[in-house]
Amino acid sequence: MNFKGDRLGELLIESGVITRDQLTEALALQARDGGRLGEVLVRTLVLTEDMIADALARQKDLEYVSLLTYPIDRTASQLLPERMAKRRQILPIGFDQDVLILAMANPLDIESIDDVEMRTGYRVRAVVASASQVRHAIDKFIVSADALQDIVQSAKNVDEEIELQAADDVPIVRLVNQVIMEAVREGASDIHFEPELRSLTIRYRVDGVMRKVMELPSSVRPGVTSRIKIMAEMDIAERRLPQDGRISVKVDERAVDIRVASLPTPNGEALTLRILNSELAFHSVQQLGLSDGMMDSLMRLIHRPYGAILVSGPTGSGKSTTLYACLHEVADVTRKVITIEDPVEYQMSGITQMAVNTRIGLSFASGLRTVLRSDPDVVMVGEVRDPETAEIAIRSALTGHLVFSSIHTNDAPSALTRLTDMGVPQYITSSAVLGAIAQRLVRALCQECKISLRVPETRLLAAGFSPDELGDLTVWGPEGCEHCGNSGFKGRIGVFELMEIDDAIIGAFLDRAPAERLRELALESGMIPMRQNALQKVREGITSLDEVDRSVF
Repeated sequence: MNFKGDRLGELLIESGVITRDQLTEALALQARDGGRLGEVLVRTLVLTEDMIADALARQKDLEYVSLLTYPIDRTASQLLPERMAKRRQILPIGFDQDVLILAMANPLDIESIDDVEMRTGYRVRAVVASASQVRHAIDKFIVSADALQDIVQSAKNVDEEIELQAADDVPIVRLVNQVIMEAVREGASDIHFEPELRSLTIRYRVDGVMRKVMELPSSVRPGVTSRIKIMAEMDIAERRLPQDGRISVKVDERAVDIRVASLPTPNGEALTLRILNSELAFHSVQQLGLSDGMMDSLMRLIHRPYGAILVSGPTGSGKSTTLYACLHEVADVTRKVITIEDPVEYQMSGITQMAVNTRIGLSFASGLRTVLRSDPDVVMVGEVRDPETAEIAIRSALTGHLVFSSIHTNDAPSALTRLTDMGVPQYITSSAVLGAIAQRLVRALCQECKISLRVPETRLLAAGFSPDELGDLTVWGPEGCEHCGNSGFKGRIGVFELMEIDDAIIGAFLDRAPAERLRELALESGMIPMRQNALQKVREGITSLDEVDRSVF
């Protein structure tokens, strides 16, 4: 807080948020330890930054805004240089006709308002925001804007032949770093750099949904592409073939691994950066979101001495998270656990992990043969994607190994028929596979701002609810607040169906029954369909009905 302690203290007392005794104590701490009065009050937990900002706004008859949800105008944010904005803790955030809206951590700083009016030529209307939100918004909007302006200026004379020189340009480095840092802070799982005819579009995938965050002129594309490929140790001279790479960076003192994939398009190379967040990956089995009955079944399966457990679902459905949770449950000092993955996404202590490398002939199949000669008790195969790998993995489950793997099918019963399609003999599959889990990810409602909805009974019945459930059913939906970035959702949760293989299913499978018949038998044996598991999370207020309809059949 850039204002004098006595003035701030008197305003806070007049606003009724602190007492005279609390002010006296805070001033004594300030005299002893230094710092600003506002920082002392926040540090000693007397007030929060938001409380101070709100009190100041009310006292000065100004508007208080949360920059976490306010739709900041990038054009307005570029009107001030970064150094001035950071020094004075101010940020232009929009326009009200011909008036510039200026977010300030210190609304008492009249000098800053005068400077902004002289520099921009606009009349200024001040609004109040907390200091930390102003700092974050400056980093997010002004730093990126300054870097972009420098890049556009330097790219005017840059062509494809001198792309290597552009890749070392400082503004491009700043911009790429800022995009990655912002994505990590916002919890994005992927960053997409998509070349268009006259632009380069940047989008984030947050909680499974794509969101456009920036559009750059096409002149910056060569430099941005080269910078990312250099960071990922990819061949920047090769633009015709897809490539893979990996980046390791630190964001807010936290190590982050990023997997990079390039894809040649008519307008240039498209880049996808998958952010591997180990903090989100390492769930326990209890944190996956399984119902009590499914939890009991899964624990029963993963503590069997041998056999195969398959996790099915499309790309991005959380299969890896489930596999790692299962490994975490079974890994201990008495067992040898080996994984073969493409690539090794997250490092786990206590287990041996190996990455596929097709360029040197190390495939899932050849790697799995080596793994089985290394005396494992538990084997995790990242994905069964070809007949050879499928048969080796399933056969190894018959020879005393507990095998975990993922497979691409829409539901749990289809995992069995998919193995048959891949050429694995049915008698081997029926003897080796213990069970199959199918899953999807749905966005979880923000518990701070969710609201109850009035939904027609016809839609509830069509969604799968029974008439008996409608009486006391409350359906919740998103609203949006600063805790969830105004989206109404915060995080994702899995919805599942788990099929345990029993004698009835084995008999039908050996008789070449289709997946639909296997599903009927699994339901008769007590399998809860994925749709019903998702509707249960709607009943509990965890997710919304629209989200279930979007993600689950």
